[in-house]
Amino acid sequence: MSEKKLNYVIHNIHCHVFTIKYLPKHYIGWYFPTTLARKKWIAKLLFKLVRKYAPRMAGFIYSALKKEQKNIFNELKGYYPKSAKFCPLTVDFDFMGAGKSECDYLKQLEDVSDLKSYYEKKGIDSFLPFVCADPRRANLLELIKTYIEEHKFSGIKLYPALGFFPDDERLDSIYAYAEKYQIPITTHCIPKNKNHFRYKPTKKMIEKAKNRFDFYNPKDSRKSYHFAKYLNHPDNYNFVLEKFPKLKINLAHFGGNEEWNKYLDVYDENFKKDRNWYSIIRKMLIKYENVYTDISFTVYDEALYPLLRNVLKTPNTKEKVLFGSDFYMLQKDYSERRFGIDVRGYLDDQDFWLISETNPKRFLSKTI
Repeated sequence: MSEKKLNYVIHNIHCHVFTIKYLPKHYIGWYFPTTLARKKWIAKLLFKLVRKYAPRMAGFIYSALKKEQKNIFNELKGYYPKSAKFCPLTVDFDFMGAGKSECDYLKQLEDVSDLKSYYEKKGIDSFLPFVCADPRRANLLELIKTYIEEHKFSGIKLYPALGFFPDDERLDSIYAYAEKYQIPITTHCIPKNKNHFRYKPTKKMIEKAKNRFDFYNPKDSRKSYHFAKYLNHPDNYNFVLEKFPKLKINLAHFGGNEEWNKYLDVYDENFKKDRNWYSIIRKMLIKYENVYTDISFTVYDEALYPLLRNVLKTPNTKEKVLFGSDFYMLQKDYSERRFGIDVRGYLDDQDFWLISETNPKRFLSKTI
């Protein structure tokens, strides 16, 4: 008797394809403009050096070795079955205070839309991009509507670390629109990484962080790298969800591997006041109907797989976890294919297809 063929489809809910030409001139640092890294021989040398001495930057230097977004996406596809689908997340770098890029965000969107059309003409329906929303951009709602309704983008991306709190009132119209039509939102939710605003925190930002977080440390206001954790913090979304309780939102990275390790290794004698991001997000998955999280980047550390499995064996949380790799950021620590195979190899089939097909399909569904 022949086995029934399974038609499961892997969904990578969190990946990136932008190249270095969309990054601001001083993204790497004031000492090394991105214009230099666009020279291939310099990029190759720099990639070798940063992988060894500054691994947090390796993913971005990797992007300098690729001329077009199509090159990056084709490589990503090559690690997965042909049927797999991907959600490339665009990022609006124009307001982060790191100088101008060769191609601004509007050009990035235009190029991503053209790439989507290119694949559609070839009969490939695996390219499902998200449009980034930054509250400082003029006519933001019109831009979001254009790319969701006319260019058929699959969702909205937020990146608070670039200089805003998620409950910024200028985002209310975006949230109302997304909630009405159940358009999925993916937002960066990890304490620290290289992708953060580069100017000094404003008095208004500092005052909000001070009033909102009882663990606020004045020393964090000296550097944007440290202050960014207040912008990214999952507690901010409680204020958003008070206004928009049906909002469908993915708190990406599940807080990050450092926060998972805090949960596992740091005791809290007042456990109900536990402040690691893993615990906070897990509680939000239960509290809110449409709050999700993805495992992108976080579980490249295999030591965390047992905790992932625990989440996937727990009612009220297992339906809220999404598969994502954060390609190509992962390239600094772990190859894409190895990541996917390791996750699938550790989880049983039921759990793997839950996070890579069942849950992502529900997350991506919209009514517009």
